[in-house]
Amino acid sequence: MGMRCSNRILLYLAIEMNDITQDPPIQSRLAEAYRDLPEAMRRIADVLMSDHLLGALWGIESMAQRANVSVGTVVRFAKRLDYKGFSEFRDALRAACHARSGDPDLELLEAPSDIFGTLAEVAKRDGENLNRLIQMVDHGTLEAAVGLITQARHRVILGRGVSHVMGLILAFYLTQAGMPCIAAIPSDFSNQVANLGEDDLMLVLSFAPYSRETIDSAIFAKESGVPVLAFSDRPDSPLAPYADILIPVPSEDLLFSCSVTTFAALAHAFAIVAASKDHSGTLHRLKAADKVAQPLFVDHWLPMKPGGFRAHRKV
Repeated sequence: MGMRCSNRILLYLAIEMNDITQDPPIQSRLAEAYRDLPEAMRRIADVLMSDHLLGALWGIESMAQRANVSVGTVVRFAKRLDYKGFSEFRDALRAACHARSGDPDLELLEAPSDIFGTLAEVAKRDGENLNRLIQMVDHGTLEAAVGLITQARHRVILGRGVSHVMGLILAFYLTQAGMPCIAAIPSDFSNQVANLGEDDLMLVLSFAPYSRETIDSAIFAKESGVPVLAFSDRPDSPLAPYADILIPVPSEDLLFSCSVTTFAALAHAFAIVAASKDHSGTLHRLKAADKVAQPLFVDHWLPMKPGGFRAHRKV
């Protein structure tokens, strides 16, 4: 069985390499490593080659399940092929997929059409991302990040694309907790640089394929002595060398982008913990905001207690 698989894989690779003017790196790496792979890792190679288009779309849990191996084995497999981690490995798969088929074939992939089933899949993936977040970060790192946020005089949050959306969510939660923030795209950074110093905080968000503007902003902040708190998809992100603290946030979704769910949960947690450090001040601000908001709403927007709801008045 193993020899048949090996011959099939090598024949497949040979055909593909003849069809491609420039051999995708992952093809040659698989061909070179396949014979010496342990049985578990060979199963990963087999499932990838048996469904090479969809393989580029799988998340780490899906790949592990299809190959009947652990998530850790998938990570070790990626590193066995000399990738830094799963994210870089998946990027190579996508590049190889594009080189083999081009965009038209990718468009032929059947997309989920049933809303209930799709919702269930999205919820499943978001749940897996949240579990991975808990496993990837440690208590000390999170506490240190809370310290940077709460002790900062000013906070500027930068991100582009979906990272900007995440930044707006974080800014909303922190402002609710009594720590006003500015959330902007990196090109707006120049408008704020003169106001920032070592007592302030730059929060930067960037996920693969990473925004050059965001990374350049982190570099500039670091060189200017401004503390940098970074959020990215992996610990060895391009932001890592310029961050005082980097928190990896798993956020795979079904649209070749990043789900905001995991980051929103993390932002919510930061705001709750930060608010708890100034309970009386937070309560005062919430009551004041409730008073200001009364003319705008049918009922007070401030709940009686966290997680509670006011009974609606009859009108």
